Amino acid sequence: MAQDRLVNITTLAADIGVAPRTIRTWLHAKKIPYLRLGHRTVLFSTTKVREALDRFEIHAATSK
Repeated sequence: MAQDRLVNITTLAADIGVAPRTIRTWLHAKKIPYLRLGHRTVLFSTTKVREALDRFEIHAATSK
């Protein structure tokens, strides 16, 4: 099993293709898992974040 890496907000945003502000919004809404180290340092597991976002994936409705 590959070892998961911990990344900061900027790196996570670049990895998944969203703005850092979006990551902060998801963080405050508790939509993604995070690890808080001290008062200001927040790290994310890229694998766990992707798994969490997969739960919120919206599938297109098929029309008849």
